[in-house]
Amino acid sequence: MLRPWGLSGPEFLQLYWIGLALAVLVAVVVRVRVRAGRGDQPVRSLDMDELAYLAGGPRRVVETAVARLLTAGEIRTSRRGAVSTTTTTSPRNPVDRAVVDDCRRYTNRTVNLMIPAVAAGEAVTAIGRRLEAMGLVVDPAVAKSALRKGTLPLWALLVIGVARWVNGVAIDAPVGWLTMQLVLTGLLLLLLTRRSKHVRTGKGNRVLDEARGGGLRAGAPDEALYAGAAGLVVFGGLAVHPDLEVRSSLLASSGSAATSGSTYSSCSAGSSSCSSGSSCGGGGGCGGGCGGG
Repeated sequence: MLRPWGLSGPEFLQLYWIGLALAVLVAVVVRVRVRAGRGDQPVRSLDMDELAYLAGGPRRVVETAVARLLTAGEIRTSRRGAVSTTTTTSPRNPVDRAVVDDCRRYTNRTVNLMIPAVAAGEAVTAIGRRLEAMGLVVDPAVAKSALRKGTLPLWALLVIGVARWVNGVAIDAPVGWLTMQLVLTGLLLLLLTRRSKHVRTGKGNRVLDEARGGGLRAGAPDEALYAGAAGLVVFGGLAVHPDLEVRSSLLASSGSAATSGSTYSSCSAGSSSCSSGSSCGGGGGCGGGCGGG
């Protein structure tokens, strides 16, 4: 019987299973290590923008700023999701200021266009660097590099398996089990190469869990930090904004308004539309209203 590469079919399959197990182990260990976090600064109390970044990355920071500015009446939104400023002053918070500046720079700018633009700016990326220094989040470039290195054994195993499969087809040898192994390897690669844009460390997860618990306890020391609409958006994004009219207008351009949570307080279904000159409030009802566009 012809034995390509000096191995019989069963021998190769057995070695492939061992190699596959070891390659997956390497990939998992690399992913665990990159999430361990190696911050060179002690963890301190986080402000609202830092918590928003920890909870949902750069985009969540901008969403929180939008909710905060709507509550303060410094910006307003139309029913189709466009945002505009209502004052000529500039906020002191750098992220709020970036949002206001973007609204002034572009007329009829939708939230879906404004958020990624501001999220890529210095005001937001500086927050990410601070959290990285405390070991709470992982630099996206570091996470990407580690993920690529961790899956190299799987890629090497896949190349060897494909070569053996081609050889088996050429000599008319049975390749059914090997085909199954190659498919499994491909599926594992798809699973293990999926990378979140926002990677928290184990320490970051613990800090976030503590913050969520503190925000949900009445009378907690940081209770004021989670008050109002912005406090909800920090952990859940714009989809949990408590004002139904505001939530619908903010999510209109993405078509995801239907996904907003129904467990949060909102305007009654029979309420009338808000006046076009009013700004958006952060309360649970329509008291703040939404400015019409």
